[in-house]
Amino acid sequence: MYKVNDIVVYRRDVCKIVGKHRSDFTGEMCYDLVPYMKQDGSVKMQVPVSNKAGNLRDLITEEEIRELIISAPDIQTLENKPANMKSQYAALLKGNDIADLICIIKTSYGRNKARMEQHKKLASIDDEYLQKAEKYLYEEISVALGKTYEDAKAYFEEEVAKLAE
Repeated sequence: MYKVNDIVVYRRDVCKIVGKHRSDFTGEMCYDLVPYMKQDGSVKMQVPVSNKAGNLRDLITEEEIRELIISAPDIQTLENKPANMKSQYAALLKGNDIADLICIIKTSYGRNKARMEQHKKLASIDDEYLQKAEKYLYEEISVALGKTYEDAKAYFEEEVAKLAE
């Protein structure tokens, strides 16, 4: 069970628990969450304490980030089927596995690189999901490590690049 002021991940967003209350609709206890990067109160979410849907999880730890960096080169890309790339990307984004974000990043980056080499325009779907996956991955890492978004991205990419050497 989480406490007020805990930092958690709801779906893919890093959030801070700002309170608990009993829902007027269901009668069950709920956490009140606000997005960590935008704690101005403009967005507030209610998530049942029971977390039956499994959409609430702990923030990644430093050790888990290290394991993710080590495993990143071995994470497979999606099968390149242009007709259903959007549905493949969307399915991975709906999950809770942070490694799925790396799969999206690697797939979309590789597809964009191949298109550039063929002097073709970049696919908007790849770019859209690349940006979403990077946002979710690097925001979570930045909060977990106490770094800025840019520093977290640079750190992660540098550490993965060192393994490729």
